[in-house]
Parts: sequence; structure tokens; C-alpha cells
Amino acid sequence: MEPLPKPHVPPEWNEAARRIGRDGSRTVGVIGPADSGKSTLARFLVAAATGTGLKPALIDTDLGQKMVGPPACVTMNDADGLSLAFVGTTDPVLGWKPLLEGVHRLSARAHAQVRIVNTSGLVAGPGRRLKAAEIDVIRPDLLLVLGAAPDIEILIGERPGIPVLRLPSSPSARRKTDGERRAARREAFRDYFRHAPTLVVDHHRVGGCQFPSPPVGLLLGLSDPHGRDVGLGILAGETACGALRILTPVAESLIHRITPGWHCLDENFSDIRRQAGRLSL
Repeated sequence: MEPLPKPHVPPEWNEAARRIGRDGSRTVGVIGPADSGKSTLARFLVAAATGTGLKPALIDTDLGQKMVGPPACVTMNDADGLSLAFVGTTDPVLGWKPLLEGVHRLSARAHAQVRIVNTSGLVAGPGRRLKAAEIDVIRPDLLLVLGAAPDIEILIGERPGIPVLRLPSSPSARRKTDGERRAARREAFRDYFRHAPTLVVDHHRVGGCQFPSPPVGLLLGLSDPHGRDVGLGILAGETACGALRILTPVAESLIHRITPGWHCLDENFSDIRRQAGRLSL
């Protein structure tokens, strides 16, 4: 079955979906400048793969403008549901190392026949170097390029062994303001924590973590006894005996280790970068 054409989908996108199924691509990278329609293309490719009987995994490396899951994480949706790798910031350059580690971990454990990897729109300066490092990690069989940007052409030229397919931007794509992007992050955080209770967690029980005067609102990554990230938390304070009060949808029984991020969230779930950097454990 071929993907069904839609009015807002350029015909070249349908050809890209057919090529993925025909050539047996295992990993497909989607890159392009901001607001070129990368998320729309990635969703289309996932739907097309599903329609042809393939099991797709959508890996979202954009930390701020999420397709799936909460911000400040690399996220994946595959046959096993939602998985995440905590980065601790919505700034991909600040979270360079954990972002790449997260992409590697999630890609390696994807329960899928084809991985669609969506990337952020940061492609200039340090963004190009980060994009190059992401491509080296995911090792795509096919790279789909939306729109035009000089830094992307440089990036492609440095990797002549990777098949590249250039596609037109989505007709429905439009330039978003910084305010719209902040609002989208705030709503994504708000949705994630909407029904979360506040747990009291003994930090001595949780991997022996010691927090030097942690600020209220600090974004936390929570992992299970096997080292897998299972969700996010927000530090709500400490009890008189030094236990941590954490707002989180994660069950207390799953929390084995806490990783502090670089950002705090205020009472409206807006993210604020900490000036002192990331806390060490």
C-alpha cells in the first residue's frame, strides 16, 4: 500500500516515503532549518511506514519543540510506547553530550523496522557541528533535507557517503516567534506534570545522591534501578529531615537515581536556565 496523498503534502514527500519502503532504509534522518516542516514530514513518514506494514520508531532529538514526550529530553515512540533520555535543558548546545548519548541509547533499543529521526532547526555555527555529531551517531541510510541553508550544504558535503534526498518545505510551515516557542515549551511541561503528585523521596535511598543547596523548581531526571530514564521531576523543596519533595508522574518505586538538570521551572512551568550551571552528583 502506498501512502495516501494529502492536499498539504508535496508529491516529493510521497516519493520519499516510497523510496524508504522500496530501498529498505533502516534509519532516516530529517534535517532542515527552523520552521521548514520537519515535524510534519516526520509524522507523515511514520504514518506512511505504518500504512505499508512496517513498524516505525519516531526519535525526536529536538529538546525544545517536541513532537512526542516532554521537553529537555530526547524522546522516542515505537512499538513499546514512549521512551525518553533526560538531557536537562532545552538548549541543545548546552546539553550536547547527554543529547548525543540519549540519541545513541534510544536508537539502539528501538523496537522498529525503520527509525525516523527528527532533529532541531539549529543548523548554523555550533548547531551545524552538533548536527554533524548527531548524524555520526545515528548513521542514517538516508538523509532527508528540507529547505535550503548554507550550513546544511557544508554538512552534507562533508559526508559524501550518505544518500541525500532534498525535499520542498511544507506548504503549511510558517515562521514561529520566540514567544510562541516559549509558550509551546511551557504547555508541553504543563501537560506532562498536569496530574503529577508530590512525592517525598529519601535521597540517601536514591543512588546516594547529594544535592548542594538545590533550588526549588530544579528540573530532575529520574531513572530506574537498571539505569533507564523513566521520567522527569521538579524539585518542590526539602523536608525537615532532608528528604526531597518531588513533583512527578513517576511512581516512587521506580525512582532509583536522580539527575539534576540545567534549568528550573517557575510556577507557570516556564523554563529558566540556572546561572551556576548543572549541579553535580
